[in-house]
Amino acid sequence: MNTQLQALQRYMKSHQLDGFIIPSSDPHQSEYVSDHWKLREYFSGFTGSAGTLVVTQKEAALWTDSRYFLQVEQECHDKDIDLHKQSIPHAPEHIPWLCNLLQDNAVIGIDFRQFSKAQIDYLKQCAGPKHIQLHNKMNFADHIWPDRPSVPNAIINDHPTEYSGEPILSKLEKVQNQITNFNADYYFLSSLDEIAWLFNIRSQDVDFTPLVIAYALVGHDHTYLFCDVSRLSESVLAKFHEHDIIPKAYSTVFDVLSTLPNETTIVTDPSTLNYAVFEALKERWVFQDSVVRHLKSIKNPIEIEGEKTCMIKDGVALTQFFIWLEKLLETDTITEYEIGRELENFRKLQENYVGESFAAIVGYKANGAIIHYTAPEVGSSEVSKDGILLIDSGAQYKDGTTDITRTLWLGGDIPKAIKTAYTSVLKGYIELEQLQFPMGTTGVQIDAFARMHLWKNGLDYLHGTGHGVGSFGMVHEPEQGFATSTTTVRGRAPHLPNQFTTIEPGCYVEGEFGIRIENIVISKVVSETDFNTFLGFEPLTLCYIDTQLIDLEMLTENEIDWMNNYHNTVLNALSPYLKDSEVQWLSIKCQPISK
Repeated sequence: MNTQLQALQRYMKSHQLDGFIIPSSDPHQSEYVSDHWKLREYFSGFTGSAGTLVVTQKEAALWTDSRYFLQVEQECHDKDIDLHKQSIPHAPEHIPWLCNLLQDNAVIGIDFRQFSKAQIDYLKQCAGPKHIQLHNKMNFADHIWPDRPSVPNAIINDHPTEYSGEPILSKLEKVQNQITNFNADYYFLSSLDEIAWLFNIRSQDVDFTPLVIAYALVGHDHTYLFCDVSRLSESVLAKFHEHDIIPKAYSTVFDVLSTLPNETTIVTDPSTLNYAVFEALKERWVFQDSVVRHLKSIKNPIEIEGEKTCMIKDGVALTQFFIWLEKLLETDTITEYEIGRELENFRKLQENYVGESFAAIVGYKANGAIIHYTAPEVGSSEVSKDGILLIDSGAQYKDGTTDITRTLWLGGDIPKAIKTAYTSVLKGYIELEQLQFPMGTTGVQIDAFARMHLWKNGLDYLHGTGHGVGSFGMVHEPEQGFATSTTTVRGRAPHLPNQFTTIEPGCYVEGEFGIRIENIVISKVVSETDFNTFLGFEPLTLCYIDTQLIDLEMLTENEIDWMNNYHNTVLNALSPYLKDSEVQWLSIKCQPISK
């Protein structure tokens, strides 16, 4: 067992703890967290974005979903950690396992800040029959993690209305209306992406995501933002002063909440409120799904126009990169890691580029089957003019966020199994993108349309089919998406007009190959009847789809028309921004297909 786990078990023994739970989250239930909060990664060695580590005094176990099964086996092969494969992503399967394992009156240690009110309620429900106790061990890692990274300290900048499309005051009024509707006094926000959206602020507190570590308390007369006040830029301070927003030190959130009058009631979302903050007010909370999450998911005209601009920039960068890669492979090889860095360099040339929206996934041949594979700087595979390559990447621009996957054939004879899988994935993408459905349809209701052609060939994929996308925000943005269950909000939330969502079916064969095709689409009204309003999707992503891998006999005439129309759109949109030689190259990639 590695030294980090041994140190944790010594700590548990000295504090008389029988079990310890370490999730992937921070105090704001974030998917991506700052280095300071990568506790699960530090103690387990597993670097994926989703997973829960459970440690007893004698053993350790890790729960994660199918995106990371192969990655865990690679990263934890030399550690005494048992992998538990989640059958339903994000389901708390580790809790009944631990409660069944422990004796009556056992003690579990957790940091209350890393768990939501809803999560603790479920943990108490499972622990109750055996009288298992929960002990709050805030800052436990400070004693056993030497040189723990400090909290971020970059400047907090204004995200102006030329990009956000809506001023702070307008957004605050919408939240204040909700306070009135619930006959409450305040609205409390924990989720970092919601706070960044509401206050039109951005920083660099989380990898790949321009968020600010903060809490917010919105009232009719007073609104507080709890953050590192010393980091606020002059422009942000000026706007806060203009709108009577009071900045407070991050750590004072508990003091401010605990000193509110006894009759104070506060609306909040229990799925993001951490338990330590909950305890500061106990029974004075009014629990509701986040109105800010919902408001943020529906993009305004400025955000939509910004995203379309970003897609042109991203499409230009990708086209130039693929030209460069194709030429390089004629005479040389390159590692997966180097491919990711070169792609980033091409994007850096575009206006308003800020950074990657997630760590690029560059999987060559068998590595493509590792769904969230991250190529190591040292030891990643050498890519040559042979076989299959999957590239999933994205960028943050001041005017939008991108996320795209393309699967390429680099050379050699294409096996029939790969053509069948690739064409089935493509057919699934087209099926879902062309779907017309009534307003209010949820992600779980339509996820299967992207899988139906794979199922016909005995194939499937073990991840959701899509997620919401932010506007210079989170690349994985709640609330809408496509999922196989209602465990996550992506499965439960209805699709509404003017939301950005990915469609990304795939197919993965361990030890052989991975395939995924992904575009960002925008939802829009396509028809209205006496009974309902019907929605559909319009693709925003502008990049050619490799036609070498298609089995044309599997496509219908409608699917061939879709492909040709999409490629015509890509060529027309990008050509004005490319050199003549680049247009000629792209014209070949986008040439019409037929049986």
